[in-house]
Amino acid sequence: MDDLSGAPLADFDAALPLSPLGPRAWASQADKRYWNAIGPWGGWTAALLLKAVLAEADHNGTPVAMTINLMGGLDETAPLALMTRPARQGRSMEFWTSELIQNDASAAMAMVTLGHRRDTLTAHEAEFPQVAPPESLNPPERRAGLAFGAMFESRYLPGAIPFQSEGGSTETFTWVRDAQARPLDYPLLAALADVFAPRVFYRSAERRPVSTVSMTVYFHATPQELAAVGGDFVLAQARARRFEAGFFDQAGTLWSRDGLLLATTEQLCWFK
Repeated sequence: MDDLSGAPLADFDAALPLSPLGPRAWASQADKRYWNAIGPWGGWTAALLLKAVLAEADHNGTPVAMTINLMGGLDETAPLALMTRPARQGRSMEFWTSELIQNDASAAMAMVTLGHRRDTLTAHEAEFPQVAPPESLNPPERRAGLAFGAMFESRYLPGAIPFQSEGGSTETFTWVRDAQARPLDYPLLAALADVFAPRVFYRSAERRPVSTVSMTVYFHATPQELAAVGGDFVLAQARARRFEAGFFDQAGTLWSRDGLLLATTEQLCWFK
């Protein structure tokens, strides 16, 4: 179910395997290349949950929103199962659930909203940040770190520095793309919505355990707009608003090089 053309798969595609298990059921496997500190990177999980819905032959429309709840850790060796269900299918909107199961326990679940995009009023109120282009920035030095970071090419703009202070802004800007310049589509856009480092890293000099609890992604880009981006860099902008009682939020935006807002995202994270 990964590439019917016979062309070689990009690493991102190969890391999201889907094999039919039965009606509304798919088998998959975790991929250590997209590993975070103690388990799969949340962006990989989001992409897999979305891909399972888009693999269903009777889905209609393109993604306009999804909310993912990350409920438990995943083992790197045990097989995964994905169960999808169309909660409601209408003429203009569809609502699907996608559940990731391992060892008979639910590890993550998403509500995916599909919509039929139409020619309507078009306006662009959000303002594209005026930042230097990616070609003007030096690639960061390669260093040991989280595995999934090596699967992307990132160019960091001057801004907040992690683990440096107890205050100040947590806003950062990063140009990022797949390391193989894989063309942008909805699963990859869902993954990039979680490419931001946790904002608490920019608020505290202390290294703290942290994990995403819930993430919502709004897909503003049309398929044609994603195709126009291709394998180019996307500008990832992120900031936090409040840290309190073991939880914090973070908001992110993803922009094309020419200033088109591709997606927005909200996260709730747990921390110590």
